[in-house]
Amino acid sequence: MYLTEQLAQEIVDRTMAILPYNINVMDQEGKIIGSGDQQRLSTKHEAASDVLRRKEAVEIGVSDTENWNGVKEGINLPIFFQGEVLGVVGITGAPDVTRGYGELVKMTTEMIIEQAYLQKQLQLDERIKEEFVHQLLNGYKLDENLFFEKAKALHVDLLLPRVIIVVKSAFFEVDRKQKLERMINHLLESDDLAVTTYTGEIVIVKAVSMKYDRWEKERTISTVEKWLAHLIKIDPAVKLAMGNYTSTYKRLDQSFNEAKDTLTVGEKLTPEKNMFVYDDLSIYVFMSKLANQMENNPFVELIHRLKEDDESGHLQMTLNMYIQENGKAMNTANKLFIHRNSLQYRLERIKEITGKDPRNYQDLLELYLSLVINDFASEK
Repeated sequence: MYLTEQLAQEIVDRTMAILPYNINVMDQEGKIIGSGDQQRLSTKHEAASDVLRRKEAVEIGVSDTENWNGVKEGINLPIFFQGEVLGVVGITGAPDVTRGYGELVKMTTEMIIEQAYLQKQLQLDERIKEEFVHQLLNGYKLDENLFFEKAKALHVDLLLPRVIIVVKSAFFEVDRKQKLERMINHLLESDDLAVTTYTGEIVIVKAVSMKYDRWEKERTISTVEKWLAHLIKIDPAVKLAMGNYTSTYKRLDQSFNEAKDTLTVGEKLTPEKNMFVYDDLSIYVFMSKLANQMENNPFVELIHRLKEDDESGHLQMTLNMYIQENGKAMNTANKLFIHRNSLQYRLERIKEITGKDPRNYQDLLELYLSLVINDFASEK
């Protein structure tokens, strides 16, 4: 630990807010690095050098100032930190008057330095913990013993079952995004971890409850929904996606990828929603991967045939509505405001064009898959 100009000036400002005297702070070379008198900054304080050498207070009276260069009457005291002299703090004024404030100023100065040191250590610990969480999310292959030792030092229990939650903010402004991060850190439970990724997502590594070796998913979802209610107040467009739980830290990267994929799929399928759960969308996540991995995808070709013969889009709209209504003809016709015979005509046209009959459940499934996969394939 060493005195910086910023910390020294903070000591001066905070001390002078309660004392009617000028305060100087000198470094280990006796140079003034913080002062209520800006003209004295960066000047050498000879008395401070004597304090550093003797490690005890030095008083300067009016008659003594003639024997020192760049020194005014007052009292100068050593600043101790962890048993070592870190610098000197001085109070300008007649020693008989300022002497009573000496120990108070010294104690206040050392307390401010201790607070700054602890804050710095906390920030360092947070950076180390963030890097550790990044390693968990990316599945780095590290020595297991070393990994557990690191987790122990950071007070992270690697044996807890966990699930990954990805939070995506609509904010680009740093201050508003930081407000969201602070709220998340406030909401986290004792064994939860959070980190902001290099791509700007906030990732929560959430500890989950188990009952009879089964994940109490509804309990986790209930907690996350309560979190979401708070986050929406800050960012109404915030999106949150949860992967599947894992009983081992070694598969947290899998839960992370599931959460990211679920977020992408959820935003595509139901953009009006704020929360998506992998278990609810796992089939769509699978189809999105399929759509982007296959060349000459037969499902995409199927819907393309329909599009080519459906310039008005009526057949595609009819197929979508028919699927939404679970193949119920009367409900579909009513929703489309058409006669049931018109609906049957359109369904027949779909069959003629695609070779798949929507009134057949297997064919309807293939048509449905083609619609969904085509949506994802169009993102490439």
